[in-house]
Parts: sequence; structure tokens; C-alpha cells
Amino acid sequence: MSKLRTIQALRAIAAIAVMFAHLYGIQTRETDATPLLSPLVLAGMSGVDLFFVISGFVIVWVAGDLHPGARTSLSFFYARATRIYPTWWLFAGIFAAYLYVTLGVPWDPEQLARTGANGPEHLVKSALLLPQPNLPVLSLGWTLVHEMYFYLVFAGLLLLPSAWRKPAMLVWAGIIVASILIGRSSFHGLTPVALVLHPMTLEFLMGAAVGWLIRAGVNRFAFPALLLGLAGAVYAVATVDITSTVPTFPVQRMLFFGIPAALILYGLVALETRSTFGQRVPGLLVRIGDWSYSLYLCHLLVIAGVARLYNPVFGHVSLTSQLGYLLVASLSAIIVAGLAYHSFERPSIRLFRRWRPDPKPRPVDTSGAPAE
Repeated sequence: MSKLRTIQALRAIAAIAVMFAHLYGIQTRETDATPLLSPLVLAGMSGVDLFFVISGFVIVWVAGDLHPGARTSLSFFYARATRIYPTWWLFAGIFAAYLYVTLGVPWDPEQLARTGANGPEHLVKSALLLPQPNLPVLSLGWTLVHEMYFYLVFAGLLLLPSAWRKPAMLVWAGIIVASILIGRSSFHGLTPVALVLHPMTLEFLMGAAVGWLIRAGVNRFAFPALLLGLAGAVYAVATVDITSTVPTFPVQRMLFFGIPAALILYGLVALETRSTFGQRVPGLLVRIGDWSYSLYLCHLLVIAGVARLYNPVFGHVSLTSQLGYLLVASLSAIIVAGLAYHSFERPSIRLFRRWRPDPKPRPVDTSGAPAE
């Protein structure tokens, strides 16, 4: 089965949305003038929620009915780990090197001082994407800590008979909902317990539920789900304060961004699986979707670097200079992502795949569908 073009398009949209949220932040920091972008683009941070929903879907789509056993479980986790870590190490390493050149140490001493964290330990936990009191050395990696946790638990579920996996995921969701109701959830998954009970894990499970529905052939609700999801997303963008730091905010974003993302995902994939809708998805979006993991990890480094070079030459106050920066920075990030994908990310996937023990049966050909 070939890759789903709608999934790749949604990945592209998610990565670009996050990038524009950060572009707004940089423009706001760099100029006293009114930023060209609207504060509404901060809602682009909800691209993370869309990524989480997509991750849950993809995992069930490619591995939901694999034969149970230790070999299957290890093969799955090996594939996910070797998909996530190399590109993460590339960009986290670049940023750590930048910190070393500018600060003399490959971490942010000011950030670590707030929690009394140890620098080398911080680097090790960042590299392994383990929960810790601070955000990883490249802050965007906090989302990958959640990804790796989800993959680890799902690898455990692959030890169970196929018929037990859906009930196990319902129990998993129930534990998180119970923790929310009794007030045990926290803003960040900075400790193992906080990570396990974090509300945003429900977004992975929403995506998994969509995967089970599509695999079962339930696709007749495509249009109602898509319309309801789009309406919910518009409402969330207009009403949710994405800059909130209150402890209950992850619950709010899971409800207001995660649920619409799951509905949109179901609607689009259902349309693609029952018609030729996928062929109408623009090829450029599919291509950027292929690059989306590299784009997500590199964009903050690139757009910040472009700002340092661009603003002293062209300025950052006039609308013309701001528009020029947005075009140069966003295009630069996409180009760097494409180069990183073709020169590093895809070759590393192929390299590590050589040593992967194939689980049996293998129901879906994933060769054309790079994961998040």
C-alpha cells in the first residue's frame, strides 16, 4: 500500500504552522513596530497537536495488526528509534555546538541554573529524549520526548494478542482521563510520572482510534467529520490563548486542538481511501510533508539565523522589510529541510533499515511513508 498523500499534506501544514508561530515570535522580539503577522498565527503551535494525532494514526496504520511477540515489538521500536534519533542528534548537535561557541558550554547555563540541573546529564537526557526538569538542549525536542514515550508503550502493546490491543489502549486513555479529573496532570512532562499522565498523550490515542476506524473500513462519515473538525479548529484559533501557562492548558489544547485535528484527519483519510481525492492533493505539499520532520527540527535554527543576517542589512521595521524577512526565512527553512532530508534523513533511514529484523506478517508497505 502506497503512502497516504493526505497524511503527508497534513504533516506539511503542521510543520509550516509551527514555523509561522515562531516567525511571529522572532518578528515581535526584533522590532518595536507592529509585526506584519497577526497574533493569530501563534495558534500555529497547534501543529504539534496535529503531529501527535498523525503519529497515533500512522502507528496503528502500519503496525496495528502485526503478529504479537518480542521480535515484533523490538523491530517496531528499533524502526521508530532509528527514525527519530539520528535527525534529532543532527540538529540538537548543531545547536549544542552553537552554544559551545557562544557560551563556552554546549548547554544554556541560565536555563539549567533555574533547576540546579547538571550540564552533562542534561545533554545525555536530551540526546536520549528522556524526561528531565529542563526542556531538551534544542527546546523543540520536548515533543519528541512524548513521541518516544508513545512508541515505547505501543511496542509493549505489540506483545499482546491483536484482539487485546484496543482494550489496552482504552485502559491507557482511561488512566489519563482519571488523572485529569483528580488534578494530577501537569503542564510539561518533565518527570516520568508527569509524562505518563500528560493529557496530550490522548492526542496520540485519538489518532490511533482514527487508524482503527479506517482499517475497519469505516469511512462513510468523512464529510461530516471534516466539516466539524474544520469548524472546531477555526473556533479554537479564535478563542484559545496558545500562550497560556496555566496548569490546565494542556487539557484545553487537547480538547480544542486535538479533537478537531482527529476529525480532520479522519475526514481526509476516509475521503482518500474511498475515492481519488488523494490524487488532488498538491504535489508540493506532499513533498514538504516528506521533509516535515527535518523542517520541524531545523526551522527555528534557520529563521533565527536568517534574522541575525537579514535585519542588520535590510531593517526590520517597515512592512516591506518584514515581508522580505518572512519570505527569505520561510523559504530558507524549507530548502534546508529538503537538503537535510535528502542528504541525511532518508539515507539514515535506509542505513538503519538494513539491520532491522522484519516482523511477520508485514501488512503495510511503509517504504514511501516516512513517519513524523
